[in-house]
Amino acid sequence: MDLEEDKISELPDALLHHILSFLPTKSAVRTSILSKRWKYLWTSIPVLDFRKWRSGSSYVRKDERRLLETKKFSNFVDRMLSLPDIAINIHKFYLNCDKRDFFDASQVTTWISTVVTRKVEELILFIDFQHSSLLPPCFFTCESLTMLELDMYVMLDLPNSISFPRLKILRLKLIAFMDDNLTQQFFSSCPMLEELVMTWCTWIDMNVVSISAPALKYLLINNPNGHRFDSISKCVLKIYAPNLLSLNYNDRVAKDYVLHSFSSLVDAEINFKLESPVEEPEEIGYGTSKLFGGLSNVKLLKMSGETFKALSFADNLLTNQPTFCNLIHLEVTSKFPCTIDRTLLDFLRFSPNLESLVFAQGFDQCLSNNDDSWKLNLVPQCLLLHLKQVEIREFCGHPGELNMVKLLLKNARVLKSDVYDMYNKFAQIVF
Repeated sequence: MDLEEDKISELPDALLHHILSFLPTKSAVRTSILSKRWKYLWTSIPVLDFRKWRSGSSYVRKDERRLLETKKFSNFVDRMLSLPDIAINIHKFYLNCDKRDFFDASQVTTWISTVVTRKVEELILFIDFQHSSLLPPCFFTCESLTMLELDMYVMLDLPNSISFPRLKILRLKLIAFMDDNLTQQFFSSCPMLEELVMTWCTWIDMNVVSISAPALKYLLINNPNGHRFDSISKCVLKIYAPNLLSLNYNDRVAKDYVLHSFSSLVDAEINFKLESPVEEPEEIGYGTSKLFGGLSNVKLLKMSGETFKALSFADNLLTNQPTFCNLIHLEVTSKFPCTIDRTLLDFLRFSPNLESLVFAQGFDQCLSNNDDSWKLNLVPQCLLLHLKQVEIREFCGHPGELNMVKLLLKNARVLKSDVYDMYNKFAQIVF
C-alpha cells in the first residue's frame, strides 16, 4: 500500500513557522528529525519559548544532575541566540528560571540584552531567584516591546532613563518598588499601555504610588494576602486613566486615593482586605469613601462583604458619596455582614437605577434578630422603579436573610413576575 501523501510538509515555510511558533522551543527543535524538509525549519521560528525546558523528573533529581541539566539548557539557549535567522527575527521570548536550578545570573542578563537588541515584541520572564541587577539598562528603553510580563521576586532597580513607547500589556508579579519618582516615571513611560496587572507587588518606604496611563483600559491590583508590611495601605494611590473600562482591586485600603474621573468605566470589582479586629477604622472609612468617590460612572459593580464593612466606617456616607446613576448591577461576592445592613440600604439609596442585585454567598449569621435596622424611612428609588432581579445564593434562612426578603417583597415594585412569584411562595412558607 502506498504511503499517504504528506500534505503538511507541502505547506509554505511561513505557515509552518507559524505552526511551530505555538510549540515550546524544545518540541519545535525535535521536528528536525521528521525529514529533510523539516531539518532547518525550526531555525527561523520567531518565537523562543523556554518555559517548559526541564525533563519530567527534574525537580526530584540530585543537585549534580540538576546542575548538568541546567548547563545543557544554558548552552542550548546560547546556540539558539547565535543562529543568524533567529538573531534577526525574535518576536517573542519566554523564559523560566527556577531558584532550584543553578543559573548564572550574568548569563541570564546577557540573554535578556540579546533579545532586547533584536527588537523583541513580547517578553515573559519567570525568574525565581533574587538578583537586583538582573535586568540590563537597555531593557528599560526597549522601543519594540508590546507585551511585558515579569514574574520575579526582586527589588526593581529603576534607572533614570525609562521608555516603553509601544508597550500595551504590562503584567508584574512579586516586584518590589522603592522610589516614588522613579516608579511614577516607570508607569508614565508607557503612553500606549492598555492593560496593567500587578500581583503581590510591594512598595518599600514609598509614600505615593502614581500610575499615569492615558490609554489604560484594564487595571488589576491584586494582593490576596493583604499583608500590612510594605503594602499599599501606607501609600497615597494616584491613578490617571481617563479611558479606563475595567478596574479590579483586591488589596488593603490605601492611605488615600487621588483619582481622575473614570468617565468610561464599565465594571469594577473591589475586594478590600481588613484585619480582625479592624485597626484605625476612621482611616479605613476615609480611604474607602475616597475610592468609591471615583467610581460613580460604573455600570457593573462587585463588592466583597469586607468592602461593605470598610464602607460602614465612612462618616456621613449618604452626604459624602456621589450618586451612581449608571449602576445597573451590584453583586456582593462574599458573605454580607448583617450587622452593617444600614450600609447596604444607604448604598441602594445612591444607586437609583439599579436593576439587578446578587448576594453570591448569602449573609453572615446575625447576632441579634433586630428588625428595626431593616425598616425604611425612605424607600430607595431603585426598589420602587428599577430593581427587576434579586438573587440570594447559599440561602440559610437566618434572621438577616429573612429580613432582607421581607424588605424586598414589601418595597421592590418592579421585580420580574417569575421572581416576584417565587418570593411570594417563599414568604408563605417562612413568614
